[in-house]
Amino acid sequence: MRSFSKICSVVSASALLATLVLPANAMAIELSNSSSSYGDKVSLIHHDYGKDVVIKSDISIEELQKMRDTVRDQSHQIEELKRNSGSSSSSSSKEIDDLKNKVREQDRQLDTLGRQVEDLKRNGGSSSNSASSEISSLKQKLNDQDRAMDQLKRTVEELSRKVK
Repeated sequence: MRSFSKICSVVSASALLATLVLPANAMAIELSNSSSSYGDKVSLIHHDYGKDVVIKSDISIEELQKMRDTVRDQSHQIEELKRNSGSSSSSSSKEIDDLKNKVREQDRQLDTLGRQVEDLKRNGGSSSNSASSEISSLKQKLNDQDRAMDQLKRTVEELSRKVK
């Protein structure tokens, strides 16, 4: 309510000032000591055909109070956002730094794995030559054994025919 009385004082002072500024013949304003209410309208000084006149505006004291409260609330919200964005930006930068460190570590691990794959390829190439020669000799032995088995089968078949 204190600010309401300030607004009323400002309005009353502006009305008083308007009466002092206006020529004597245009003074048709009555000043009162009674307090204003929320429905009261704000008086304005209007320039009308070379004369300054006091007129009643469409803005009420209640609307001025609401505007002031809205501005105060918005300024509090802005300050809160500034504080929150400052702390969130520092936490965001920490998260970004953590992510960058993880990416660097993964890059190092990928480099290590790449070197290991290259080593395996080199070692696999030389061992595959020896493995393929071993496989060839094993295939040769298997073929020899197959021929020997076929030879034995024929021999057994011939012997079984002779026995009959």
